[in-house]
Amino acid sequence: MTTDGDDFDALLSILGYGRWQVPGVVVTLLVASQIPAQLVGSPLLCGPVPFRCSRETPEVVTRLNSSTYFSNECFSPTSLPSDAITQPSNSTDLFLSNGTRPQRTGMESCPVIEYDTSIFTSTIISEFHLVCERESLQPLFQMMYTVGIIFGSLFGGYIGDKWGRRRAVQGGVVVYVAVVLAMAFVPSFVFVLVMRVMVGVTHQCMLIPVWSLALESTPTRHRSLVGMLLGLPYSLFVIVLAGVGYFVRTWKYLMLVCCAPALALLPLSFIMDESARWLIQQKRREEARKVLRKAVRQNKAKLPVPLETIIGNLDQVYDSEYLQRECVAEDNQSAARKALKEAWEYLRSPAMRTIILVTPILWFLQSCLYLAVAINANNFNSSNPFLYVCLSGAMDASAILLVTPLTTRLGRRVIVGAGLFVGGIFFLLDLLVPIGYFWAKWILVMAGFLLVAGSFQMNYVYGPELFPTEARTRGFAFISLIGGMGSMIAPIITYKLALLTWWAAPVTFGCAGLLGSLTLPLLPETRNQPMPDTLKDVDDRRLRRKIKSANLGKENQAYENTNDI
Repeated sequence: MTTDGDDFDALLSILGYGRWQVPGVVVTLLVASQIPAQLVGSPLLCGPVPFRCSRETPEVVTRLNSSTYFSNECFSPTSLPSDAITQPSNSTDLFLSNGTRPQRTGMESCPVIEYDTSIFTSTIISEFHLVCERESLQPLFQMMYTVGIIFGSLFGGYIGDKWGRRRAVQGGVVVYVAVVLAMAFVPSFVFVLVMRVMVGVTHQCMLIPVWSLALESTPTRHRSLVGMLLGLPYSLFVIVLAGVGYFVRTWKYLMLVCCAPALALLPLSFIMDESARWLIQQKRREEARKVLRKAVRQNKAKLPVPLETIIGNLDQVYDSEYLQRECVAEDNQSAARKALKEAWEYLRSPAMRTIILVTPILWFLQSCLYLAVAINANNFNSSNPFLYVCLSGAMDASAILLVTPLTTRLGRRVIVGAGLFVGGIFFLLDLLVPIGYFWAKWILVMAGFLLVAGSFQMNYVYGPELFPTEARTRGFAFISLIGGMGSMIAPIITYKLALLTWWAAPVTFGCAGLLGSLTLPLLPETRNQPMPDTLKDVDDRRLRRKIKSANLGKENQAYENTNDI
């Protein structure tokens, strides 16, 4: 075994993948299980509920015949199920048999309200009366979670690096369980919105560290496969969410049931070992030695040299890197000037400037499109949103399984661009299908979502490859932040724009996919290419691309050999 900077990866290769990594994978899966209910669960948690208003007191409403107290100021026929629209004479019976007790709202346009419970017993909308003049508040439930995701992305990495991966998960799960319980039992919409932000923050503060731990404990030869397949649990739990939601129609109980697996996170986190790589970097050699001994024993690995020798060599490498970082950080003012100079150099570079300007647009459109389609269940099929959520999870899982083998045959730009372009076409074709052919609409929308989900998954590999090593973390954090802003727009499309006219959502989805695909020709291909380490490498990559274009696609050996540049 050599003693260079790759010693730890060499050690992981000898340890292999086995019983030692299982607790970390299980914890990662449990953390992933908590995301669907919050990220794409709004069609079930915050689904629209048909209602009727009255200016009479609840006591009077209860005594009167139902046909005498419909409120025309706030009543909308589109809020009724389709059979109630086609048969107006039976609409009153529908509310009598499935309606809630009349409730005071405090709204002038709808002082007393009654909800139809044929689909949902209770949602955020019916719980806090987000109708009539409060209708504009409906998107906030989804948007506040996305705000929490953005803040959590900023803090999650720091907490994981400062406290350690395991302690970050342990602290995060305690806060998360407390926040979910508070959100379910405190009858205040403002408080629920604040708690939604906290849920997003705690999710990222758990997910980023545990994802890092899972990959840091995986041998290099298995890392790509494990990284791709760890995305599957999210898709599977979306399907589980739909199944649970079908039987649990009250938003509070649905949220509590879906969040129940988090109770197992705390005890399992104590079984899971801390990242040995992180422990060595933090100079906690005794703890690292204990973890690695356990790994050797549980995976039944045979080391070619004593474990003490390996840890000693790793200490030397990390000590050298630490001293270099300390020297750089001694002069903060100089570091600030260097950062400004570096940013100016990036903007002056045509290749880097294109990446900085184009990739945020791609991530904004892609993130907005993906989440908007995922939470569009109530607009697409208001009588059965559970089937829509279930199929979207199935399409997401299928996308991962399909894209993984395609990455060895097709370029990144082809997969991302074609997925967005063809998916956008499918969403636009949905406009041409008559209502009577609803099965065709299902095929087009689900096929479009499959393609968009596949391109979305591929972009998590493609995005970091565009930036040089010296700015990769910052670059990926930047485009992820812009993507989060795109996700914030998604609820506005589904809760506001889609209500203006029937064609608004499909047109928005289709145009977002087409516009996103048009950005791909501006970006370089990275498949089978060395990842750039410096700004010069990014410029050289652009130069090789121009040479290929000038030669009509013929290979130019002088520029294909990266060692000669």
